[in-house]
Amino acid sequence: MPILGIDDTDSRTEMCTTYLTIEILKNSNLDLIGFPRLVRLNPNIPLKTRGNAAISLTLGRGEGKKEVVGRIGEESINSFKRYREERMDIDIMSIIEKFSPKEKDTNPALVIGREKNDENFYWDAVREFVDYAKVVDKVKGDFWSINGQVGIVGANAAISWPERNPTYELIAYLEREMWSGSHFVDDSSSKLIERTFVDTFDNFDFKNNYNAIRPTTKTPVLFGIRSIEPTRLIDYERYIKSEPFSSFVIYKTNQATDDHLVERTIEESKLYSSSIIRGFVSSEPSWSRGGILSFDIESNGKKIRVVAMEPTKEFRTLLSKLTRGDEVRVYGGITKVGFINIEKIEVISVSRIKEIRPPLCPKCKTRMESVGRSGGFRCRKCGARSNKGEERTENREIAPGFYEVPIIARRHLARPLKLGIVK
Repeated sequence: MPILGIDDTDSRTEMCTTYLTIEILKNSNLDLIGFPRLVRLNPNIPLKTRGNAAISLTLGRGEGKKEVVGRIGEESINSFKRYREERMDIDIMSIIEKFSPKEKDTNPALVIGREKNDENFYWDAVREFVDYAKVVDKVKGDFWSINGQVGIVGANAAISWPERNPTYELIAYLEREMWSGSHFVDDSSSKLIERTFVDTFDNFDFKNNYNAIRPTTKTPVLFGIRSIEPTRLIDYERYIKSEPFSSFVIYKTNQATDDHLVERTIEESKLYSSSIIRGFVSSEPSWSRGGILSFDIESNGKKIRVVAMEPTKEFRTLLSKLTRGDEVRVYGGITKVGFINIEKIEVISVSRIKEIRPPLCPKCKTRMESVGRSGGFRCRKCGARSNKGEERTENREIAPGFYEVPIIARRHLARPLKLGIVK
C-alpha cells in the first residue's frame, strides 16, 4: 500500500501543507486507511515554515467497516482499518506543484514508501538539526523534490512517526479563491468548546482574549479543533459559527506530546535543541526592553539564561516571583547559544527568605536598635539588651508545582498541563 510523506509545501506567508490531504483525496479513487497524520517538526529550526508541519497518508482499497473522518463538499471522507493493496492512481507531484508557493525558501518533497521507516528518523527531526543529505540515502521508498531536497527530512519523518500519545485535530478548509483576506470564526464558539468539552485543548485564551482555533495569516485553514478523543470531533464541528467552508478532515497528530523535549544537562543542551534542564535559580529575575523577563539557572557549575518573551504575557509576572536558591526544571528551546526560551516550568522547591530584625523591648514595647554585628540589640529608652533578634520568614508568592505559558504563546508540540505531564 502507498504510504505518502509530504513536507515543505507552504511558506511563512501562505498555503498549508495539510491542505494537500484534501486535494489528494479529491483526485484519487483509493481509500484512506486510518487517519491522515499531521506531524510537527523541531520548532527551533531556522529553516522552518510557519506551521512547521509535515503530513502522511496511507492509501489502499478499504474493506469492512468504515468510519467518517471528514467531508469534501457533500461527500463524506471514509477511513478504513482493513484494506487490500492498490497501486497509486494519481500523480501526487503535480498536485504539490500546483499548490506550493513558488518561493526560493519553499522546498516541497514527497516520499512514497510501502512501510513506515525507522522511528529514529522522526525523533531526530523533532529534536535535532538534521542534515537532509544524511537522510536522502536512507529513505525507504521513492522520493521526489522541487527546488532542493530539504523537505525530504520532514516527509520522511512523517512516515517514521511512531504515534506515541497522539492527539487529534479537525481542520476545516476554505475554497481556494477565499484563502486571502480576513475570515469569520465567532469567538463565542471557541469559548463554548473550551469551557464545555474537557477532551479539547487550546481553543480560547480567556485572559488574553485570543481565539486559538482561527489562523491569523493567509492560509487555506479556516479553523482547527484539537482533542484527545477523535470520535467526538465531528460533533464539535457543528458548534462552530463561521463563514462557509468547503471541507474538513480529522488528523492524528503529534501535537501536545512534548516529543521535542529531552532531559539534558546545561552542557548537553545545544543550539536548536529543546531541553528539560534542572537547576537552581542563580540570579534575580530582571526585565529588559521589549517586555522580556530573564534569569539564570545553574547546575554543576554551568549556567544558562532562561528567557520569557513578551508573547508569554502573564507567565512572565509569575516567573518574576522566583529568587536565588529556588530549584526548578525548565522546559524550552534553544535558538541562541546560552539561552533557553521557556515553554513551561516545574518549581521543585522554593527557598525560604529569612529576615532578622530588632526585637521589641519587653518593658517599653518599642523596637530595639542594633548595636553592631556582634553587639546584639539595645532599647533606646530603658537600655535593656537582647542578644537574639526577631526572625521573620517571608511568605513566597510562588509555590512548588508546574506552570505554563498561556494558550496565546503555546507551541504546537508543547503539552498543556490539563492533559497531564508525560516528561
